Parts: sequence; C-alpha cells; structure tokens
Amino acid sequence: MNTNEVAKEIGVSSKTIQRWVKQLNIPVARNELGHYEFHEDIVQLLKEVKHQMSEGVILQDIQLPIHKETVRQSAPAAQTDVSIQRIEALEKQVKELIQQLLHVNDAEDRLQELERKLAKKKADEGVSYQLLQHRREIEDLSTKFDRLTATLKQPSQVEEKKGNRTP
Repeated sequence: MNTNEVAKEIGVSSKTIQRWVKQLNIPVARNELGHYEFHEDIVQLLKEVKHQMSEGVILQDIQLPIHKETVRQSAPAAQTDVSIQRIEALEKQVKELIQQLLHVNDAEDRLQELERKLAKKKADEGVSYQLLQHRREIEDLSTKFDRLTATLKQPSQVEEKKGNRTP
C-alpha cells in the first residue's frame, strides 16, 4: 500500500502518516522511486499509533510493539541486496579516494622538498654570484692599489736619483 491508501484506511492525512513514520522511526520499505511501501504489519502498527493518540498519549510517548516480522517486511531481500551492493560500491570508492589522497599527499611532500631544494640552490647561486662580484671588486681594488703604489714609488725614485746627483 502507498501512503495515501494507508492514510484513507486509518482516517488521517498522508502528511500525518509521513510524520509518524519519521518521528517514531518506523521501518517502512521504499519502492524504486523512494515512496513508502506499507505492509499490513506496518499498517496495524500505524493503527495502534492512532489508537494511542486518541487516548491522549502524545507522539513522543507512544510505545510501539515492533516485531521481527515487521522489521523483516520493512526491508525486502531485493532492496537489501541493492543496498549491500551500493554500500560495497561506495566502500570501494572510498578506498580508491583514500589511495588517491595518499598519492596526492606524497606528491605534495615531494613538491615541497623540490621547492626547498630549489630555494636553497637559488640562495647558493645568489651567494656564488655575490662572491664573484666581491672577487672582481677585490681584483679591481688590488689593481688600483698596485697602480697607486707604482705611482707613489716613481716620484720617490726620481728624488732618489736627484739626491744621488747632488753631492
């Protein structure tokens, strides 16, 4: 039976049936479209809910006598098989996603290591360049110093020669 048929049989609205099922966690099977499929045991259970409510029991305090037969009928074998297959497929997808995540994490770790090495290499290259620049500057200064020394020696050599001539 569908929700409307059960609602007519019990004498309540279809929304009331849906609310009872949801709030009382009544295990009702669903068809391929997701609509409720009520079996006779569930209908009897819903009649008991209406009876208790007519006696003044509030919805939260209703006691449901759920039998194994009711639970078995609420989950037919075909639907259970489909659910199991769906769960297995989802578990497989989860495992694959975990593997992909591990690969991504590994790749990120390797990328960070390469970036660190590249940064160190660039820093080393920068230091090497600066070292070469300093070496050139030192060579230039050394050359200038040699010239200045040579220039300074020339006038003193000239004076020495003059000093040797004047006796």
